[in-house]
Amino acid sequence: MKKIVPVLLCALLSLALFAGCASNDLTISIGNGMIENDGVSVRLQYGDTWNDNEKIFTVHYGHESEAVLADNYYISFCDADPTFESSVTLHTIFSFTKADLEGRTVSGTRFSGDAAEIVAGTLSDVLPQGEGTCTAYIVLSSSVTDFSDITTYSAHEFTYEWQENGLKLIDG
Repeated sequence: MKKIVPVLLCALLSLALFAGCASNDLTISIGNGMIENDGVSVRLQYGDTWNDNEKIFTVHYGHESEAVLADNYYISFCDADPTFESSVTLHTIFSFTKADLEGRTVSGTRFSGDAAEIVAGTLSDVLPQGEGTCTAYIVLSSSVTDFSDITTYSAHEFTYEWQENGLKLIDG
């Protein structure tokens, strides 16, 4: 019994330390949800802090079997929700082409192909600045996106606070 207590304590401490290394997953897709297997999706994996000139995302991307592919796709930051704005400014941080996408498929949560890394450079060049909590959107769009048609883009809101060399995500 005396040996079990230290082992359990060690296991619990290891679990607590591992949980402190936050890693987040976000999958966003575009395509007509009324048409089966019509999506193009990206899965973004990221930590809770982003620093200038360092990797902020690991990205996987793919398409479903019936997706009609556009020539180009973009992952961007935007300071307003494109669903409710008549005009938006996108700051593209990653793009891929139809040729890049053709060999990559997605089925459920499984993406084929190797992951890529996204380094955004100077974060203040692509994200809104401000004191306290700031809000921005991660947007997946394509060369045929029409922001009046929600099936041609996807946007995900996140909040953050600026720090000395980057930012800390609050809700993302």
